Amino acid sequence: MKIPAMRTRWRHSILLRSALILAGSLILVSIITISATIVVTGDREQRAATERLNHLLDTVESTVSIACFVKDAKLADEVAQGLLKNNEVRSVTIKADETELTRKALVTATQDQYSGKLRLTRDVHSPFTPNKIIGHILVEANSEAIEHDINREVQFVILQIFGQLAMVTLTMLAVMIMFIVRPIKAMSDGLHRMDPTSGGRLAMPKGHDETEIGSLVNDINNLAGNLVSAIDQERTLRQQKELEEKKYHSIFENAETGIFIVAQEGTLTSWNPAFARLMGIPLNDNYQGTLNMRQLPWENTSRIAELALNCHLDNAVLSDDLTIRLRNGYRRWLNVVLTPIWEGLLQGVVHDVTEHKEAENTAKRLAITDMLTGVANRLGLEEKLHELQHDPLIAQTGGFTLMLADLDNFRRINEGFGLPIGDSLLKDITARLNHGIKGSDTLARLSGDRFALVLQSVVGGENIDRIARRILESIHKPFLIEGSPIQIHASLGITTYPEDGSDTPQLLRNAELALDRAKAAGGNNYIFFDQTLAEAVEQRRRLENDLRQATQNQEFLVYYQPIVDLTENRLAGAEALIRWQHPAHGLVPPDAFIAMAEEIGLIDEIGLWVLDVACGQLALWQREGLDRYLSINVSGRQIPNGLPPDALADAVHRHGIDPSRLALEITEGILLADISKALNWLNAVRSQGFRIYLDDFGTGYSSLSYLKRFPVDTLKVDKSFVRDMHDDSSDRALIEAVITMARSLDMKVVAEGVETVGQLNLLRSMKCQLAQGYYFSRPVPAGQFEAVAAQINALLGDPASIPA
Repeated sequence: MKIPAMRTRWRHSILLRSALILAGSLILVSIITISATIVVTGDREQRAATERLNHLLDTVESTVSIACFVKDAKLADEVAQGLLKNNEVRSVTIKADETELTRKALVTATQDQYSGKLRLTRDVHSPFTPNKIIGHILVEANSEAIEHDINREVQFVILQIFGQLAMVTLTMLAVMIMFIVRPIKAMSDGLHRMDPTSGGRLAMPKGHDETEIGSLVNDINNLAGNLVSAIDQERTLRQQKELEEKKYHSIFENAETGIFIVAQEGTLTSWNPAFARLMGIPLNDNYQGTLNMRQLPWENTSRIAELALNCHLDNAVLSDDLTIRLRNGYRRWLNVVLTPIWEGLLQGVVHDVTEHKEAENTAKRLAITDMLTGVANRLGLEEKLHELQHDPLIAQTGGFTLMLADLDNFRRINEGFGLPIGDSLLKDITARLNHGIKGSDTLARLSGDRFALVLQSVVGGENIDRIARRILESIHKPFLIEGSPIQIHASLGITTYPEDGSDTPQLLRNAELALDRAKAAGGNNYIFFDQTLAEAVEQRRRLENDLRQATQNQEFLVYYQPIVDLTENRLAGAEALIRWQHPAHGLVPPDAFIAMAEEIGLIDEIGLWVLDVACGQLALWQREGLDRYLSINVSGRQIPNGLPPDALADAVHRHGIDPSRLALEITEGILLADISKALNWLNAVRSQGFRIYLDDFGTGYSSLSYLKRFPVDTLKVDKSFVRDMHDDSSDRALIEAVITMARSLDMKVVAEGVETVGQLNLLRSMKCQLAQGYYFSRPVPAGQFEAVAAQINALLGDPASIPA
């Protein structure tokens, strides 16, 4: 592709324009230069003339001083005549004091024009007294002669400048023609002849490989290459577009997905056969330009119109799942995706997602349905509660009631008859519960034997009482299992919305609290939620948090209650009892927090801490030469892993004490919870030398068989027996029997709860070896124990306290 030739008029020639600009610039420069030269040259010549006149006066100064001294007018006249011979002097005046000795001047036609332009006056000093002025000499310069010299000098300089500027102008024009105009003209001619599409390129002007003109040639050649590439790319894209249009047309016609184009007013401009099949549009009918999107069988016409409007307004891709109802009555789900294209048109893509929706709905039903009973599960219950909380009708009727039902001791059914029988029984119970509520109410199974009932619009107390009793009665009726009747009881926890909770978690939590209270009361009853239940839970939560902080802040103390040896009439040792020094509530006894520590898993940490403190106290007594032992209480949760035999051995080894001085107090329940583990632990610690006390003896099973079986050293009789043994012969007989039995089994007995001297004397008469109680001392801190020990020793030394 050649570039068409363009003829340039002479007045548009770059050379002419450059020459005119250059000439104008030179003229301007010349005017400025000549003006400056005239000023400078005139000033210079004036200074030179002044300097010459001063030299001239210097030559006659001595002669003038003599003429003025003697006031010799003739001599002064001769001096003036001599000065006038210099063509730069116009007039001379010599004065002696105030007397004018002479005045001489040249007489010319231009006298008045040049008079007074340059004058020199010099004082004349006495030849004998240099500081004394005796006259004056006044010389007036011949300005005509000086200006003549100045004009001659200026003319010479102007001619010199004009010659230089002319040479510079010619040189610059020659350079421009050779190095700028000719290469540009050659480039212009080359451009006219060049065909970039056939590979034609501009030739590089000679000598311009690295000049701006060379860079311009390279840029033009690169631009030509880019132009050719762009033309090729445009040709390739056009061919590709034509191919893609053919492919799109094929896809549009043969796709299984419905595709349509809709104008802004809702008119369908085109659609493919798949869209026609989905919408039930006859293929042989011509609707071109007349079919509106609202005429299609949408179940919600306003929704598709709203979707199209938002797509136009937001200029963004939007999608939604919409339903259509076909002529045969079938309902189909379609996923519609609208995309803005151009000039108010939208492209729609439609997929049939009916099977996916049905599978989704089925999965959703399964997700909220209990597989065994077919009623709602926990998720289904939560959805129902959420729905009711946002139902305006429920707000008008006053709310609803939530009941949680838990079958009492249902685990025994599964253990006794097996899981299949238990599952069958759960189905029967579900049927009875369903029969006892309305169709608008909801029944859900939350876990194995726990159900929930949602009673819509039931908020009155009497109505709820009646329904709760009916539910308990229906469950209590006998069920036939393998031909045998069996009765089941249940407990109910009841809450009402919105009084007992404004959201689902709070309602369920409060119903759980009421249910727990009903079960704790023995079961087979119902309890309404009240705020005291929540307050109790909150108090327990705070206590739990405080207990966790107590372990971190070391708020625990160990108190010691003395144990007296009645046979040797001396202080034998003490029981180490933990106390909690609460920062707000003061000293807290172990009954208030040990059970919780067991539940939340802190008992192991607390138990090891008590062990370490007790061993430290024993080590102190040992260093002081005191023959005493200590007993510590061991929780069932500590056996066997919370207080392993290795930990016990390590503690006594670190403190350097004899293991026999440390007794471990356990209860009967520990022995029976897991006999194998308990027996292994007891044998291990006993083999290391520790003593084992069986605490609260008489309050549990008190079986002689496990006394023989388990390695126990000492029995501790519970204080409830000691307290009443003076007045109750049966308690006294029981204690005496325990002491006799223990002696036969080579065991010792510690009687707890000794509070009076009468109780002490009775125990001594029964040959009880050890005693403990408030009669001797309450539990005291370690710092007070020695004072208590001194009091006990004094008390035991009183003969009045020893029976005859």
